[in-house]
Amino acid sequence: MSQTSARVAQDLVAELARSFPVELDGWVPTVQGAFGHVIGVRGADGSRYVLKTYPPKETARAATELVALHRLHRLRDVPVPAVVRNGDLTAPEPAPYVLLDRLPGLRLADRRTVLSRSRSTALTVAVGRLLRRMHRVAGERFGALVPEGDSWSSAWQRVDARCDELVRQDLRAGGSPELTGRVRDLVNRSRTAMESCGRPVLCHNDFVDSNILVTDGPDAEICGVVDLERASWDDPLCDLARTRLQVRYHDRAGADLVTRAYGVEGDAHHRRLDVHEVLHALQERTWIATDRPAGWQRSVAALETFLRQRTAIPGAATVGPSPFL
Repeated sequence: MSQTSARVAQDLVAELARSFPVELDGWVPTVQGAFGHVIGVRGADGSRYVLKTYPPKETARAATELVALHRLHRLRDVPVPAVVRNGDLTAPEPAPYVLLDRLPGLRLADRRTVLSRSRSTALTVAVGRLLRRMHRVAGERFGALVPEGDSWSSAWQRVDARCDELVRQDLRAGGSPELTGRVRDLVNRSRTAMESCGRPVLCHNDFVDSNILVTDGPDAEICGVVDLERASWDDPLCDLARTRLQVRYHDRAGADLVTRAYGVEGDAHHRRLDVHEVLHALQERTWIATDRPAGWQRSVAALETFLRQRTAIPGAATVGPSPFL
């Protein structure tokens, strides 16, 4: 933690301590999230907590995570942290916060490379089964968890609007009109399948290794789910598709494994899953082309190959295999 960040953390904790006695205990995550900043604190009785703060412009993210945590905490077999307190802090500027019980465990992303093949496979199965359990929380409309967010009355309206937005974003990032046109055509051809989702569920929308905690040791088991600021009411297979795309990057066989573990059945459901994965891949291509991390050109090329193969009309010629198919 930089000196500036340390001073800010001390100011935030000092303000919180005026109403709830806590102090910094030196714990920090291996990687900070995209929206919230996390630090570890200890209560007067020795209890360990996570203090998560959000920039002022991310108040909707904070409210979303709060709703998601409260709803999922009612499911006894879904290990999310309990909310201890929440509100707004003013140091050094107004910012929403949530104080959470600190879950044990390490990020699965930090453990994959040291686990045995069999244990990694077992965890992939466990990820699919846990996501299915999380999807028992049903909603009424597709879209934001918070009332002021956008919402849609049907799964088709939701995916139609999302496709339009992702296409616009990719074209602004220098994407191919031909390739984005193929994505749009796939979505249009899949309308009947997309309409087979009758009711939304609470979706994590980033249920990947970096947000899943596992126990230490060679027999690692899932012990926590964190970072729900992207949650929404959506098609459950949209949530699974993002997880499957991430699994595909490190384990091609695992992509099918997590799908079976979740319990996807029927042609319409498999088609929905495939379409959502294509949209996630397009979103990923846009992000990489915009931010340009190390190796971005290779990653973009792999995603474009994947998109061309998955948007091809049956019987049409396709390009060579994608590195992560």
